Amino acid sequence: MDTSVQAEDVIRAGRGGLMLAMLGAGWLGWGLGSANAFNVFVGPAFGFTALFLLVFSFYFLRKGRQLRKSKPEIRIAARQISWKWFSFVVLLEAIAIVLASTLANRLLRADLAMDWCALIAGLHFLPLARVLRAPSLSVLGILMTLWCIFCWVVFHSTTIAISTALGTGILLWGTSAYSLLRARRFELALRPSVNS
Repeated sequence: MDTSVQAEDVIRAGRGGLMLAMLGAGWLGWGLGSANAFNVFVGPAFGFTALFLLVFSFYFLRKGRQLRKSKPEIRIAARQISWKWFSFVVLLEAIAIVLASTLANRLLRADLAMDWCALIAGLHFLPLARVLRAPSLSVLGILMTLWCIFCWVVFHSTTIAISTALGTGILLWGTSAYSLLRARRFELALRPSVNS
């Protein structure tokens, strides 16, 4: 594989790990807080995991940029993101979330707003996987969607929102960790060709 493409893969995996880590921290933190689950063990474990994912995301972003600059002939890969389609998908997601939240409030079911928002977020990862050329986002989108449907069917009242947030946060963090493992693999594959 072209060295420039591999360097870009390290950067993209690091960037993906960073975004998913932050989103996961938000969802999981909200769920744990709503469940009053933060204690002497859960709080530090949550903080350490969030910090771990963020630090390694920044590490791989930096490392990918260094690898890209390490040889004059390495150029930015031609596999650029289509920002027009990315913006379109995110805009559709935002509109759908506003509509779902409004509908849940009109039905006097604020507990469903969280589930529906997570469901929409899961569905939005399906087209984003293609736009960002990240197949792992398809898997994340499918798992989030199935989890939200499961929560909607099985749980009631505030348990729906808490379960949705906890499961969504865990899935996002799991995918973040997977992205960082991919970044590490790309970095290791690239290192010999850069040093040669």
